[in-house]
Amino acid sequence: MRKIMAVWDTNPLYAERLADFANERGRIPFRAVAFASADRLKEYAAKHSVEILLAGSDAPAEDVKEVRARQVIYLGEEKRADPEKLPSVYKYQNSDRLMREVMACYEGGDGRESVSITGRGKVIGVYSPVGRCRKTALALTLAQVWKESERTLFVTFEDCSGMKEMTGETYGECLSDLLYRYRHGGSCWEKIGAFIYTWGNVDYIPPFRYPEDLEGISGIELAGFLEDLAAEAGYGVIVVDVGQTGRQAAELLESCDVVYMPVLDDWVSQAKIREFEEYLAESGRDGVTERLEKVKLPVSGRAPAGENYPEQLLWGELGDYVRRLVGGGREREEE
Repeated sequence: MRKIMAVWDTNPLYAERLADFANERGRIPFRAVAFASADRLKEYAAKHSVEILLAGSDAPAEDVKEVRARQVIYLGEEKRADPEKLPSVYKYQNSDRLMREVMACYEGGDGRESVSITGRGKVIGVYSPVGRCRKTALALTLAQVWKESERTLFVTFEDCSGMKEMTGETYGECLSDLLYRYRHGGSCWEKIGAFIYTWGNVDYIPPFRYPEDLEGISGIELAGFLEDLAAEAGYGVIVVDVGQTGRQAAELLESCDVVYMPVLDDWVSQAKIREFEEYLAESGRDGVTERLEKVKLPVSGRAPAGENYPEQLLWGELGDYVRRLVGGGREREEE
């Protein structure tokens, strides 16, 4: 059962819109309920367990104290927080960013709670030993096509992904921080919403902050992280741009349900593909080989750069190709 996040502000319309946004996006482990008055809120809290109360900074302190809520987070009118009303988030900002800040403030759980609402999600890997094969474009398009029927999250293990420049976002916490918490036993999954951003139609976790953040992490650890992310993040599908993770790549691919490998026909590319296949055979990773699906992507109709890049991919030639690809995969699963 999802926990309750009550939203109470002296502007009822703001509270309703914020609650609607939180419920529509569906990526926080709460059901948001808006309240127009203190009396209604207190009546509700007396009968239901309220995990978080998002309270307007001008809400009367005595009323806030009377609400039975596990944690109070204030909706501040100013960017500079009132030291007497902490924790707080700035209410007049992008709603995505506001919800990430709420999840960052959340003190819930003992680290053992799961927020999964779908069970273990399907993991779709995108990998190729071949360069300049539109691997990332394929992964972004897959994430959008799958989102048409499932809650879908995009993750990249590229050490230099270019996501920051492409999205124009300034990131707070990212994959480096999430993986650090995971490796050191800190609270992780109940705060997953603090790590998730949206670019066009794509929900994603910002990539590693520095290439060095991948150093010292074994492929087994990364594979375990990916398995737990699929089980605990509450997404039906995880699309992973595996990147050029060296020897770790094969271990990551073992956690995938299917692996799409973009290929090219030139002599050098074919040599790289044969070498990778030989490596899988010699290292005993027959499971990866069985899940590997080579794909030749359309070469025309490349999407232009800019903030609408994901949407251009989705509705262009590559989007049509991926819909056929995903549709065929679903048909094979049902047989």
